[in-house]
Amino acid sequence: MKILMTGGVGFIGLKLARKLVDQGHVVYALDSLLEQVHQDIEAEKALFPGDIIVGDVSDPEIWQNLPRADAIVHLAAETGTAQSMYETDRYRRVNVDGTRYAAQKALEWEAPLISLSSRAVYGEGFADRGTTEQDAHQPLSVYGETKSEGEEVVKQVLGAKVPAVIIRPQNVIGPGQALHNPYTGVLAAFLARLREGKNLSVYGDGTATRDFIHVEDVADFIIWSLENLPPAQESPRTFNLGSGQRITLDQLAQFSIDAVPGGSSAVIEHVDIKRAGDIDHALADMTYAYSLGAPKAKWGPREAIADFIVKSWEAPGAKSEAWDTALEELTERGLAE
Repeated sequence: MKILMTGGVGFIGLKLARKLVDQGHVVYALDSLLEQVHQDIEAEKALFPGDIIVGDVSDPEIWQNLPRADAIVHLAAETGTAQSMYETDRYRRVNVDGTRYAAQKALEWEAPLISLSSRAVYGEGFADRGTTEQDAHQPLSVYGETKSEGEEVVKQVLGAKVPAVIIRPQNVIGPGQALHNPYTGVLAAFLARLREGKNLSVYGDGTATRDFIHVEDVADFIIWSLENLPPAQESPRTFNLGSGQRITLDQLAQFSIDAVPGGSSAVIEHVDIKRAGDIDHALADMTYAYSLGAPKAKWGPREAIADFIVKSWEAPGAKSEAWDTALEELTERGLAE
């Protein structure tokens, strides 16, 4: 099978592409290769096991002459929750228009579409249960709004016409994630501080919860989705994607400290900060996906966090001041208090 992967040179894309090629598929990527996402563009391009077309998914012209594919995996997105609150046009253009063009091309090619959305469509989660696929969309950020709108685009363009799957990942972590982008990924911030011998700053009182899933498990779930497509008349089919295990931000910080090679004397410090779009709880209810035979996560939160810390320890990344600067920028814009 020949597969077009938008955002294929990204964090999830590189893991998925290698697995697909190992299974005998042919892949090619459409990727804008933005510096905010890609720290070493040439090195990351060299890791992708197929042809790369450099272009923006929100540019309709780039879609006109793409090589025909048997399936499309749409990963490309702008993902910074807080940044989305002021880069609204860019986020809406990429996450909504880009998804529309991917769906239209899938319809033209009669090719199945796997489209990654986000748990951000739900907004605030629940302290006593996970979110189910039937829970209402109540996004608290422009990012979440654009992901919700992107899902509607897939339904409008492909509903009951072409097999399609929408996947809503929770927090995806693992080696290879961007270590220089201060707008996404609390673990990258923790890593930077730990490497500098600093204590870890946790926003709030540390009781907020998250569901972290390893990038390898995400890739396996996408492959399962490609191999178990719904019939067109039942499309799009929507899945949550998480480990199904809840941990607090304090646990996240402690697991990070515990994983430092050679040990660490860092302690957790709580900072009274609330950023626009922040939520208190997130957890995926995986009942529906598992009922259809989806693979369960192989990595628990502690193991996934340790894998990230250990394998990223020597990798280049931003200094911890980058996250301080990003927070100052949000505060100046009235998006943090």
